[in-house]
Parts: sequence; C-alpha cells; structure tokens
Amino acid sequence: MKKVTMYFVILFFWCGFNIKAQEQQYKKNQPYSSYWFVEELLKWSPENDRDAKFNVSHVGLANRFVNDSINLNADTQEIPGIIALMAPHTTNFHPSQGFSTVKQYAFPFWQYIDYFVQWGGSANEGIIVPPTAFWTDAAHKNGVKSIGTVFFPPNVYGGKEEWVYEFLVKNDDGSFPVADKLIEVENTYNFDGWFINQETYDLKGDVGELMQQFIKYYREQSTLKLVWYDAMIDDSRVIWQDELNNHNQMYFQNDDINMSDVFFINFRYNEVNLEDSKALAQQLGRSEWELFAGIDIQSKSYKTPVKWDMLYKNGQPNNTSVGLYWSNSTFDISETKTPEDVYSNEQKFWNGGPTKETRFGKSTWLGFSDYFTPRSVINELPFKSNFNYGLGKFYNENGKTISNKEWHNLSIQDVLPTWQFQVDSTKVKATINFNDSYVGGSSLFFEGIQDAEIPLYKTKIELDKSVKVQVVSKTTDNLSLELYCKLSNGEIVTFPIKKTSTWSTGTYSVQRNKKVQISEIGIITKGKGSAFLGEISLYNKKELKPTTSSFIAETFVEDNKAELYIHFNEIQENVYHNIYYLNANNEKVWLGKTPSQDFYIPEIPTKNGKINLIIQSVNLGGETGKIVRKVLVVSKN
Repeated sequence: MKKVTMYFVILFFWCGFNIKAQEQQYKKNQPYSSYWFVEELLKWSPENDRDAKFNVSHVGLANRFVNDSINLNADTQEIPGIIALMAPHTTNFHPSQGFSTVKQYAFPFWQYIDYFVQWGGSANEGIIVPPTAFWTDAAHKNGVKSIGTVFFPPNVYGGKEEWVYEFLVKNDDGSFPVADKLIEVENTYNFDGWFINQETYDLKGDVGELMQQFIKYYREQSTLKLVWYDAMIDDSRVIWQDELNNHNQMYFQNDDINMSDVFFINFRYNEVNLEDSKALAQQLGRSEWELFAGIDIQSKSYKTPVKWDMLYKNGQPNNTSVGLYWSNSTFDISETKTPEDVYSNEQKFWNGGPTKETRFGKSTWLGFSDYFTPRSVINELPFKSNFNYGLGKFYNENGKTISNKEWHNLSIQDVLPTWQFQVDSTKVKATINFNDSYVGGSSLFFEGIQDAEIPLYKTKIELDKSVKVQVVSKTTDNLSLELYCKLSNGEIVTFPIKKTSTWSTGTYSVQRNKKVQISEIGIITKGKGSAFLGEISLYNKKELKPTTSSFIAETFVEDNKAELYIHFNEIQENVYHNIYYLNANNEKVWLGKTPSQDFYIPEIPTKNGKINLIIQSVNLGGETGKIVRKVLVVSKN
C-alpha cells in the first residue's frame, strides 16, 4: 500500500511537469531557467550557456531572527520550522526573470518557512533543477534558504538506473564530478543547496554506500545545504520508512559527519514513528527539529485531511518540524487564478481554515501561523516596504500609473507584513489590495468596522539613535489611522496619521532610548470606513544616493517591436535598476525593475527605428540615482 500511495504522488507530479508550456507565448530570445540530465550537467558551464547570466540571483541571504536568543542563520535547526516544496511552473520553459501575467504563483508567507525548495524535474525534461533566480531573490530577501532539486524518478515513471550510476561516478582521486558540478551551479547562481530525492529502484552494486561517499564529498567540498528524502535506504533499495531509523540514519548523520541539514520524512508516519525519529535524532547528537514530517497537500491544499494531533501538542509543534509538499496548491485550486483569489487561499492555508464535513467526520485545517513563531529580517536600517506582492495588473510610482501591463517578478517583491492578518475580522477587515498602490502593484487595504489594532511588522531596531518612521496612506469616510510602535521596555508610542483622500506622506520620530528596541509596528483604525497603506519606511539617516550604472543593450527587432538584453556594467549590493522608455507621446513607461546585472525585456515598441531608454537606480531606502538615458538605434535582425 505504501508503494502505491507514493507512486501516485510521483505520477501526478511527473505528469504535471510534462505538460508543455505554450512556446508561442514567449518571444524568440526569452531566457529560461536551467535544467539538466546528468550528462548535460557535466558538459555545462556558465560560459557556454547563453541564458546563465539571467539565472543568477544577486540578492544576499538576509539575517533573520525570532528573538534575541535565537540565531536562525546558525547551522543547526534550533526551533521547529517548515520546509516548503513548491512547483510554481513546469520544469521546461520557465522564464528566468518573471512573466507578463498576474496568473502565475507568488508566495507571500516567507516568515513561516526556513527552506524553499524549487520542486521540479521529470524523466522527459531533466532531473536536476536549480531554483529560478527570482525565487531565490525573494527567498533571500526574507532570510529563507533556496534549494534546488535532484529527482531520480521511479522506473515505472521513466526513471533509469543509469542516471543514478552516472550521478555517482567516482574518480580515482576520490572526487565526484557531479558533486563538483552541483557546487559550481550553486556558486554561479547563488542559491543554497540541493534536495536529493532518489526513488529509482533495482540498482546494482553498492549504490547506497556510494551515495554516502558522494554526500560526504559534497559536504567536505562546500558549506552548502543538503536535504535528503526518506526513500532509498542503506542497501540502495527504495523502501519508504516513514521515520528516521537504522535503515536511513546514515543519510542524516553518519558517525561524526552531518550528512544532511534536513531529513524529509515520508508522509505515511504515525505518532510512534515521529516519537522514535525524535529519540534517534537526539541519540545521534542532532536536533529533532532537523527532521521534517511531510504533509502532502498537492491536490487539496487547505482542504487536505491532516492528523494534526501527530504534529502539534499543547499549541506547538511536537516531535519534528513540518515538510510541505506542493504548498503552491493554493494557486492550483483557484478557479480564477487571480491574485485576490489565490491570496485568499494563502490566508486560509497559513492562518487556518474553516471546519468542514468529510466522510471521516469533521475536519479542521489548523494552518501554521498559530503554531510557528514568525521570523523577521527587520533588524537594521533602512527598511522600506510598499507591500508590493511581486506581481501587478499595473505599475505605479508615487501613486501614478506608469505601466498598464500585467507583470510578475518576485525579484522585486517587498518584505510583506509579518502578521497577515491576525486581527478580529468583526472589527476590521485587512487584506492585500491589487487594484491600487503607491509604488508597485499592490497595497494594504483596511475596512474599519470598530476601533481595532492591526499588527504589521516584527522588528528589532535599536534606538541608540532616534528613528524616523514614514507612512504613506489615504483614507475615506470617517476612518482615521494611528501608527503605533511597541518598544522592548513595554512602552507603546503612537502617532495620529493625517486623514486625506489622496496619497499623503507623514513622517514621525521615535526618540533615542539606549538599550531599547522597536519590537513591533502596526496601525490602529478608529471609526468606520476604509484606508489604503502604500508605504512604511524606517531610517535614522538618509542613505547615500546610488550611482546609476552605465549599461549596454542588445536588441532583437521584428516589425516595430524589439526584445532587449540589458547588461549593467556596475553592480552594487542592494541596488535595483528601474527601466523605462519614452513612448510616442514622450511619456515615461515602466518596463521592469531588477537587482540583476543582466535583464531581459520581452517587448518594447520602436519609434522611427529608435528606442528612447531610461535607467534609474534605487536602493533599499528608496533613494534614487541620476537618470541615465540612451537612444538605441535599432534595425531588423
């Protein structure tokens, strides 16, 4: 029964990833994310891959915290966490830097996960899949580690034993060429590790021992992460154990060698399995929180029946951390695929959903926000968020629309509120709004019914200097807003926000107070009506203006439109490039924004064989550099 169940999961996964994307929706020069079979990977290099430069993440892994005593960037999992396996697109034809539609998946609840795994690979496409750069950018901005996938399918679904043998080829000097290549890919594309899912069976020889040697070599050669899935056991047979035991512990801890940072336990465990797994992990000198009990929510999302009593006890995780398989099902189950509908599903998934009748009786989806402590990266200045979801039906700057085209690019997703939204809905309704924004394609929207407090961001900002807090908002009817800042000494500082029906900026000062921190920022609503929040920023001094990079552009022209490759000659940490052109009416139109050194623009109209291009850089605090203009003289290729 166990094999049948697991194979069904893989069959669904494998078939889903062989649905070919519609190639005609992409332009001829569209760069795509990488994927390989073993033989292809061994031949790969950044120099011989035209698309490689578009697949590099340029966002560093942010430091995150829960409280003063827990360092979440440590090598060991000190508290219970979540690893989320997401399959946001097919393995092939996955654009490197986003889409021209809002009907693609974007993830808003980074504060509850520690690892993001780009789930992918199939027997027909490729079995080694690094995470797409814009997903890594968003993960890193939130302090989440980004992981690629190595997937060896079951034979019955196209897996081939020779792929495993090729993967584990060992040189006479003890090195493993594929391990070296995996490390090269990670270092080139700037992500954090690999998830190894070995489910090909009928292997000959000492493959289990060779896999252990492979992992040891990988760990010796790098500090990169490794996630192991509970499938292949020590003698190379594929027998899911549903626990950590003596048949698979060597892939987790082998004597004094930490083999995997995360051990993903198969889905059909019982409470004793998890209790025994915890005991063995501790016996091996490891934390039980480095074991992640899998929940398969691929087909039903928050409607999936889950035996929560195995995972939670006394209001907190019990025995192990949690592994989510296919958490992007919040998008899959949406009939409309609109951002509003998908975000509603996300809130139910993470915050808990309604009680419903099943053939087994009543089932309640408990979610995760009540059981896992949210993480935060807001521990240094400056910080600025326009609540930009990473996609939009339009793009605004300072409340003015400068593009009416849909877009999707998680590289420019802001750090979204820590609490989304843990408020009494009988007093105030809070959500992300996709129809208005101050900057980007979204804002926060509150509909006040009674006076209410809305916590937004967990922070750890030292008050060794006074801190400025800037808020951009607009209100309607009889609703008024107050900004509040909770301090670590218990004090709460509040500031009334000027009531205005158009976007208005207010700046407030939290006074210097040594050995005290701002620990929470939120909004208080008073009265009835609605309000939009378009920006919150914190700083104690203005950043230096960034230097807008010079650039070169390669054009590909067809009829009166062009595709563009833009290469920025200088790259600065935490500096983004806004790209515009002047249209036929000499109006500035937004084309995109990127932290990357190389960026692709799928379509831009030409005017009399020319393109008037504008570049302006912006840093994390919102300071902008000088405008750089260039007229491109183009001709048909």
